[in-house]
Amino acid sequence: MMKDIRTLKIDSGNVESLNSQEYSKLIELENLINNNLEKDRVDDSSRIYFEHENGEIVNLSLVSCRLSSVPSVVWEFAMLRDLDLDRNAIENVPDTIEKLKFLEVLSISDNKLRAFPESLTKVTSLKSLNLANNNIVSVPSSIGNLKHLSHLALTNNRLETLPESIEGLKSLKTFRLRDNQLKYLPESFGSLKSLEESTIRNNRLKTIPASIGNLKNMSYFDLANNRLEQLPSEIGGLESLRSLGLDGNKLKELPASIANLKSLRKIQLRGNPLESIPDALIKESIDIV
Repeated sequence: MMKDIRTLKIDSGNVESLNSQEYSKLIELENLINNNLEKDRVDDSSRIYFEHENGEIVNLSLVSCRLSSVPSVVWEFAMLRDLDLDRNAIENVPDTIEKLKFLEVLSISDNKLRAFPESLTKVTSLKSLNLANNNIVSVPSSIGNLKHLSHLALTNNRLETLPESIEGLKSLKTFRLRDNQLKYLPESFGSLKSLEESTIRNNRLKTIPASIGNLKNMSYFDLANNRLEQLPSEIGGLESLRSLGLDGNKLKELPASIANLKSLRKIQLRGNPLESIPDALIKESIDIV
């Protein structure tokens, strides 16, 4: 359970379980946060929450602390595994984040990032990264360094393209890209062999690459509200696909290979100028919306 450090007392059991250096860093951090929040404070509660193991801070939450940058003391929590910086005003992340050698989960959603911080691609221990609801316009080619990343959320940014180097994300299982300005997907999108779920609705895609057929583990694929005029025949290779969102596009026909989607249980087609629906889709086991 997360602990609010304002409840800690010098003689409390919580403090006794923290080593003195960790406690000193928490107090330094709390003083900084309190100064940030002073004008808006309505009570004396802290916005800092944490979890510790063996006297070391492993999870730290600094949500809604009015931060324009990450306090340098944060990088001193050497054993940190989970860091939540949501709903601040952070514009960049310094290279010193490399000091967090064990960081696995990082969330910086609802901030003011204008670019995907290249510094994050040096934190190769990351497994989950949430950068949703920022103003990110580009992703660095070095993103391919994140070999262990299994969840990546870039929802509601301003992305128009993705680098071919995303093929390096060999462990990626969920990829959230909805509400951007993507005009196309790189051919290397089909190299994400571990991918199980991807949401790319509300973009500007006209086509998707033929390599998409290589995604044998994909079970949920949402391409709604784009500008798709056709689908590659290779889409029939998505043998694990259970849900396919195609509503709100410009599709006049579907490829015959769509009949090969043996796991399909739901397909959304509303809002397309379809002239017909393949007979293979009209069966009780498939919900057509």
